[in-house]
Amino acid sequence: MTMALEVFNTYLKRENTEYAAGNTLTIADFPLITATMCLEAIDFKLNPWPYVEKWYNNFKRKHPDLWEIAEDGMKVLIYLSNNPPDLSHLNHPIHPARKIKT
Repeated sequence: MTMALEVFNTYLKRENTEYAAGNTLTIADFPLITATMCLEAIDFKLNPWPYVEKWYNNFKRKHPDLWEIAEDGMKVLIYLSNNPPDLSHLNHPIHPARKIKT
């Protein structure tokens, strides 16, 4: 994750644009916003990557209508991060759930 943030930070710095693909919001920003929102939900700090942090905060400030939609999803992520579901009873053939040792 830190390598991806470093690359994105370097790109934003080099391109000197407001958004990922230029100076207007495009579809390129949406998956990046969603991924960054997940980091915020787990209280991951972006300050080591100032251009990413600026880009993210700029989106939230300039597009409150879109952020309102995303924020509802982030509330769910925060809840699940703080209250992870018990998946120990699952028997998934590809991704077995980790058993909690007692």
